[in-house]
Amino acid sequence: MLKEKVLFLGLGNCGCKISKIFSDAGYTSMYVNGSDQDLKLLGDAKNIYRLNGFDGFGGHRDRAINCISENMDFINELKNIEQEIVFIIFGAGGSTGSGISTVAAEILIESKKTVCMIPVLPFKHEPIIKHTNTHELVVELQDIEETGATLFVNNESSTDKDNFDFINKNLFKALNMYLTDFSYGVLNNFDESERIEMLKEHGAFILSLNKPHTSTKDIIDSLKKDGIFAPVQNNFLCGNIGIIHHDENDSDIKIEQLVTEFGKPLNSFEGYNATDTLVAISGLSYPVDYIDALGKLAQSALDERKRGANSVKRLQSLDLNLNNVQNEKQEKPIKKKSKLDLIKELNK
Repeated sequence: MLKEKVLFLGLGNCGCKISKIFSDAGYTSMYVNGSDQDLKLLGDAKNIYRLNGFDGFGGHRDRAINCISENMDFINELKNIEQEIVFIIFGAGGSTGSGISTVAAEILIESKKTVCMIPVLPFKHEPIIKHTNTHELVVELQDIEETGATLFVNNESSTDKDNFDFINKNLFKALNMYLTDFSYGVLNNFDESERIEMLKEHGAFILSLNKPHTSTKDIIDSLKKDGIFAPVQNNFLCGNIGIIHHDENDSDIKIEQLVTEFGKPLNSFEGYNATDTLVAISGLSYPVDYIDALGKLAQSALDERKRGANSVKRLQSLDLNLNNVQNEKQEKPIKKKSKLDLIKELNK
């Protein structure tokens, strides 16, 4: 079963919390963080690795190199992972997960693992460092061409007050079905080897899980812009398409409809008779336009800070010594004679 070949590696607070959801559903998970406070949120979870000497990175993802060099046994932990497919989950805008993720990916790739990245993108209103870290991360990811599927989870995809729960649960439901569904039909089946093939393919990977009889438009919108993933880069570069239909006779969406929206794939796979309809597309371009927009938000905010810094006025020193005021001899003003004094002078 594909589920048994998978491990979820949670990095930092964000990654650990999402990995815990998969662990609670029976998946093998490993948790990595330097913050005791964050790790306490995991309760009695197994496979917790604490990064010694680093209680968080304070927003500075470039501290990852020093952290790994001082925690060399962490590399051995990664090399000892038995599962052949590793999903690395982390907050793209954070520091611990964002900083360690690319290093962990390279170590696992050397160990011949299929490495799938799940960076969680920050909100547009978040601080400068969140957008800067995200931009730097994706620039690094582009250079690691040996990675497999990358799922760019987008926090902006829900404005609900329980935003994180909504996104995390939907990520779990869609990915869990992809990894565990065993439905089959007479026409064809979306088998394990085909699913692994899609996970091995470098590029953005998107999923959409839909109830039966969901309209074609809604399914496409959920894939391109309204789902939990970053908006698709519209360049019609498409790797593979997989669909698990809920019915052999009444499909909600057809391959040719997806080709029109995403481009002609290298291959396509279809299965039937599932409880819901699942669509998966791999080998897409990274959402460069969306990530670039986050980078430009950071650049704009930095420019504004520079303008503010250049316009700062400095107070000049003033003679505000109270002792000087008290010691100074002041000449008393000449008192004007009253009318009564004038009358008295006239009567002398």
